[in-house]
Amino acid sequence: MAILNNLLKSKKLGEILVASGLLNPTQLEYALAEAKKRNIRLGTAIISLNILSEDEIINALSQQLSIKKIDLSKIAIDPAIGKILPEALAKQFKMVAISLSKNVLTVVLSDPLNVFAGDALKKAVNTDIEIAVAREQEILRAIEFVYSAKDIIKAGNSEYIALNLNMESQKSGTAAAASSVSSVFNAPAGNEINKEIIESEDINIIKLVNELIVSASVNKASDIHIEPLEDEILIRERIDGELFETKKLPKQFMNPLIARIKIISNMDIAEKRNAQDSRFNIILSGKELDIRVSILPTINGEKAVLRILDKSSRINKISESSYIDNITKDKLLKLINKKYGLFLLTGPTGSGKTTTAYSILSELNKINKNLVTVENPVEYKIKYINQVEANLKGGMSFANILRSVLRQDPDIIFVGEIRDIETAKIAIQASLTGHFVISTIHTQDASSTISRLMDMEIEPFLIASAVVGVVGQRLLKKLCDKCKEPYEPDVKLIKELDLPENKTVYFYKENGCPECRGTGFKGRIPIYELLVPDNKIQKLILEKADASLIRSTAVKNGFTTLRKCGIIKALEGLTTIEEVLQATQDI
Repeated sequence: MAILNNLLKSKKLGEILVASGLLNPTQLEYALAEAKKRNIRLGTAIISLNILSEDEIINALSQQLSIKKIDLSKIAIDPAIGKILPEALAKQFKMVAISLSKNVLTVVLSDPLNVFAGDALKKAVNTDIEIAVAREQEILRAIEFVYSAKDIIKAGNSEYIALNLNMESQKSGTAAAASSVSSVFNAPAGNEINKEIIESEDINIIKLVNELIVSASVNKASDIHIEPLEDEILIRERIDGELFETKKLPKQFMNPLIARIKIISNMDIAEKRNAQDSRFNIILSGKELDIRVSILPTINGEKAVLRILDKSSRINKISESSYIDNITKDKLLKLINKKYGLFLLTGPTGSGKTTTAYSILSELNKINKNLVTVENPVEYKIKYINQVEANLKGGMSFANILRSVLRQDPDIIFVGEIRDIETAKIAIQASLTGHFVISTIHTQDASSTISRLMDMEIEPFLIASAVVGVVGQRLLKKLCDKCKEPYEPDVKLIKELDLPENKTVYFYKENGCPECRGTGFKGRIPIYELLVPDNKIQKLILEKADASLIRSTAVKNGFTTLRKCGIIKALEGLTTIEEVLQATQDI
């Protein structure tokens, strides 16, 4: 343990930073006083006072102590190695073990000069220890990855077992439980596993797929993209609506990797010319994840996209939403509690319509109501709600199922999407015969929904009678609370946005920190507009007025547009004004 012992006898952080010329004695004294006052470590105080960045401190430690600086975002950690350190120890001192070679364990710390951490390491590990340094946030992510993998790693062994898989094939509707590598690694009946796939076990393909899923779960990614390039494999994760590169792999891993994904998804592994879709479920750290798999042939090979849905996550009721203002929320709650009518949610793909629909269903889910949904696919399972999955290939279309649903004595019906004339007509008729119908539709904004229904050959008098409300929505990137910065916009922008010119207005901009992966954003927030057809709007519908006239009339009557809602969120510091203008530019 020569390396560790030498570190424990080295200089203190302040002396190192002064010696490297990054800090002068006055700054050090100021930082030490701040650290004592707030009961925090010196490095944390220096960063919080904006004297030095975390990277500057890490570089100085690496050079002065002759230790490696590790970028943990670019390496794959074997959880079996990581678990050599007790979880409590790793979390207490923010350290993670990343490799074991020739009886030397490499441990990465955010504070390699922490004497208590060094003493604890010596007691916990009976091997030589090499110390490295990395960003604190990256270490915390690595710790989460290593110890959240406990459901998929065999104790004390780097051999991966099944991900508690409940494979569920959309093609056949059958489900099979699997609890070992051998049972998951068997192809569906009628398929043959070739030599290439058998050999893939030797290059840890099972482990690689597991790592991709765990990494995406830890990063709260919605999708994993596995893309074949000419000479390598690109792995990307979609986080908060944007794709981020996470790693690149040698091209020879591509076929075994896709084969592994097909096997656990119960797909045809011999089919390489046509697109395939399926799904499987896993239990990861106590959370049930539903993973939708899409395989698409490209000129460089088959591309896979895995969409991750956390089925154990709780859907908030509309009344619990913190992003809807009280006036809009009261109107919304009044509308969705009507006995009958058609309530529509609109916006482009990925704008959060389905989540809002589930929030409404959760609000309406009472024992004295019969709720039935028709979806493709069922995104979340909700107790006491009868959920039916449409199968368009098998002839179970929205329209066909809706006819059967109407014979089930429903009070409330949710139709996943109105995408054709037949479904639109049945939904309208159902809403006019004593049922409350909720559905989604693809249009730019709430007022355009009326025109869309007319384009689907629905008579204006039926639209005016049936539609009780339309919600238009978008999702905007949320500013990171740790690093966002306020600023005063210029006078020209204030005039363009029709903001008061006689008082100081502040917007906020992204900055970037380890907490938000340097992007300046963390999470997303919704913005809404709620159109309630009153007598004036209903008259315009009967006159077949266009969307712009319906919209302008609604605005005169107090209608809050998506852009106005977004500007309010920007003023509250939840997002940037640029995000708002970009999301609402076509409205």
